Amino acid sequence: ALIAPERAGELALTFDDGPNPPYTTAILRVLREEKVHATFFVVGRAVAAYPAVVREEHADGNAIGNHTWEHEHLIVRTPAQIDESLARTDAAVYAATGSHTTLLRPPFGARDWTVLREARRLGYTPVMWSVPLANDWEYPPAGVIAQRILGYVGDGAIIVLHDGNRGEICTAKNAHDCD
Repeated sequence: ALIAPERAGELALTFDDGPNPPYTTAILRVLREEKVHATFFVVGRAVAAYPAVVREEHADGNAIGNHTWEHEHLIVRTPAQIDESLARTDAAVYAATGSHTTLLRPPFGARDWTVLREARRLGYTPVMWSVPLANDWEYPPAGVIAQRILGYVGDGAIIVLHDGNRGEICTAKNAHDCD
């Protein structure tokens, strides 16, 4: 599982909040064409809705990390609620891929000693990011996203982008929120 790049010239490309077709599948197509792997921090309810997309992520050699069941703030949850959210998401990932999650990115990057203790107790490695967020959820053009990121990229950088919006299941009513 990808945690952080170890060799000079490497960085980690990560995507949060999916899976979210057709956007995740478009990202996967580009990753395959460019022969690049990424880490997808998935939201459990979206995994349950789109298991084939998570299967494709995994089959392509990408790492799958846990981003909770509903993209909830973990710091306001009890240890039992944290455990339930992570376990439920892991079960959905396992049902889709046959593999368990070992990486965790807390939604919003929100963590405290309780979140970290529970994550480690459950065998998770918490993974944050080192490059400022590109605010890609604000729908900027690709060039603006690149501009917001590239000045901060260096050896070992961890970039976070989004292939979904908090794991929302897309419908005609909220299609814009899911882009």
